[in-house]
Amino acid sequence: MIKRLSTNKIIRMSSLLFILLLLYIFPSNKTYEVKTKQVSNNTNYHDIFLLDKNGYVSKTTIAVSSIEKEKLALDLLTSLTINSKNKNKIPEGFSSLIPKKTSIQKVRIDNETITVSFSPEIKVSKNKTKMVESIVYTLTSIDNIKKVYLMIDNKEDDYFSNNYDRSIGINHQYDINSIHDLSTVTLYYVSKNSSNEYYIPVTKMLNTKEDKIKVIIDELASKSSYESNLMSYLNYETKLTNYEIEDNDIKLYFTDSILSSKSDNKILEEVKYSISYSIKDSIEVSNIHFFVNDEEI
Repeated sequence: MIKRLSTNKIIRMSSLLFILLLLYIFPSNKTYEVKTKQVSNNTNYHDIFLLDKNGYVSKTTIAVSSIEKEKLALDLLTSLTINSKNKNKIPEGFSSLIPKKTSIQKVRIDNETITVSFSPEIKVSKNKTKMVESIVYTLTSIDNIKKVYLMIDNKEDDYFSNNYDRSIGINHQYDINSIHDLSTVTLYYVSKNSSNEYYIPVTKMLNTKEDKIKVIIDELASKSSYESNLMSYLNYETKLTNYEIEDNDIKLYFTDSILSSKSDNKILEEVKYSISYSIKDSIEVSNIHFFVNDEEI
């Protein structure tokens, strides 16, 4: 009896060891999926400005191979080039604007200025204005890059004006009836492509005596800003009661009409991003704080 029990115990232990050996040799799918997820979390993404299906130069993101500035700039410019080796990075519904077969001959960064030289093929662009907007806004999305100097064959060319920056504007619209009291602001609207949201910057020139911060909020909250492919999530009752600028910070004070729900005391992410992007493109600030009834949200 004792011998039979010992034999059974040995058999059970042997079976268990065999199962453990199989698990070691052939790891489960669950473990593999966890490793894959960890790898994907290490992927770097960066802003890029591409043409959407409605003809707007729009802010979206792509995966990038390096975050070192000059390599990042080269990667982004390659992605902006039609039918380049990065063509599979372009999100569905967007397209590049630099003509195919254009080569990037040089990328150099000096402090806040980036210099880029293209091959002459860039001159066959079918929409030079939107192409330049795409290049300038993409390159100035790199940290601390504020000016863009464009060349052809490593020398100045009349095809480009030099020393571009975001003051050139993007997706221009004009709502003026006079040459007096002109103000220009860049507003970021929300649009959708399939199930994904992205942002469309629109530089508007209008007649107003109000300062730019108030103009931005009023325009984004205005019912007139709604179009089929340009959306603002700000409640039309949104009111800016005050704002304060100190160093590189701005504090915005709103009534509770800006809240998505007064019960949860939250502001929609789309609202925060639309306001923040718009303000940062219009005045020199780094940090934006939102207050409702004097409480930071």
